[in-house]
Amino acid sequence: MKYIVLLTLVLVSVSAVAEDDKQAEAIQVEDKSVLKGLFYKVWGKFKTMSPKDDRQLAKNTRVTAGIRGAETTGTILQPYWKDDKTSDAQFMQQLEGFSKAQLMVDKGDLLSANKAFSGFIEKWPESDLKPNAEFAEAFTLGALGEAAKSREQFKVFIKSNPNHPLISDANAMIAELR
Repeated sequence: MKYIVLLTLVLVSVSAVAEDDKQAEAIQVEDKSVLKGLFYKVWGKFKTMSPKDDRQLAKNTRVTAGIRGAETTGTILQPYWKDDKTSDAQFMQQLEGFSKAQLMVDKGDLLSANKAFSGFIEKWPESDLKPNAEFAEAFTLGALGEAAKSREQFKVFIKSNPNHPLISDANAMIAELR
């Protein structure tokens, strides 16, 4: 009986130490982020609102598709995704460039990311992704410590895209960068 109680105490203490190690590891990972406070929060929101280039993840992704129109047994059923642009080669190029720039921010390479977003805007001025690239360019300038340039870029973003869902975040960033 004494051995069972002793074994139970040892297992509980080992489990507690392991849990403390996991928390310390999580804190260390968080400390490695180059983005802090409002920057971190805004970047997270930006990423959720931006399209992703999921071609690499397609093997592990489960997709539900709807069937378009009334089909007969003699026709082949074709899946339909609203606003699907995966067959548009130019859009896929744009998405790849945009996703690479986002990944640079995630990895902490803010200078390269800023150049990538700026280059994206120059290369594809009519892209559907341009508003997000403008926001990200302004964001990376702010994260690099270029407050005045960042504020100006956010103002350009706001003026060009008055109905964009990130307008309130752009205004918060302008206020933060004062």
